Amino acid sequence: MFVRLAMPADEEAIVELVRQDIAETLPHLTFQEDVTRETFRQTLTGDPTLFVVERNREIVGFLYALLNGYAFTDGLYVVQEVLYVRSDMRGSRAAALLVKAFVEWGERLDAKEIIFGIANKHQPERTARFFELVADAEIVGFYLKRLGAEDERRRQRRQRRG
Repeated sequence: MFVRLAMPADEEAIVELVRQDIAETLPHLTFQEDVTRETFRQTLTGDPTLFVVERNREIVGFLYALLNGYAFTDGLYVVQEVLYVRSDMRGSRAAALLVKAFVEWGERLDAKEIIFGIANKHQPERTARFFELVADAEIVGFYLKRLGAEDERRRQRRQRRG
């Protein structure tokens, strides 16, 4: 297995992996192929950045990363926004290799901080244990409010109550 930056020829494989990722980890959202393709094409410019992990010439996972500047200080930080490994490859070295490449990228950019995130409720404890192996500290403080259908259900319940 090895990790590299995404190339134009990887588009179909990434679209399929993103489709799997959304279905598995964010089922309340609707996969959008055209948006996925546009996002993929943006990664070919380097920011955002997409790392892929290959096994036997087949892409089995990816890490989508962002490069950011601080709002009120100097310097840069990098953020792992999405880490996905195909279900049959979990427990292999795929995720570890992706994270290693991501950290090395942050170091080459002279980033001051490298941020790992869990943005869904799919196996968060397992993912947290994995990130604890490479992170120095845990940052808690992000909360999610879903808009749309869930808010509409709450409004309807309140109306029924009175």
